[in-house]
Amino acid sequence: MIKLYREENSAQANIIEAEFRELVLGYDRIVIGPDQAVKLFGTETALPVITNNERVVSGDEIPAYIKELTRLVYDWRLFQSDSCYVDDNGGTC
Repeated sequence: MIKLYREENSAQANIIEAEFRELVLGYDRIVIGPDQAVKLFGTETALPVITNNERVVSGDEIPAYIKELTRLVYDWRLFQSDSCYVDDNGGTC
């Protein structure tokens, strides 16, 4: 599950959330303060932070990660339809 850790008033986090909404991507929004962020992620990681299972992304890594998510969502939706594919043996849906 994707989680976005953010401060209440953050222009960068607002942009990330807009990207997630555009992708129609499910995520949890977790509003925390800088002190809580240090406890969770250490002093080297600044808010906003995106986590996805064990992966932690922040700072300059965020734009590349959103591009990666965009490709993943596109590929996923490409094959998630009501289409029926017939195999070489004549099998059907």
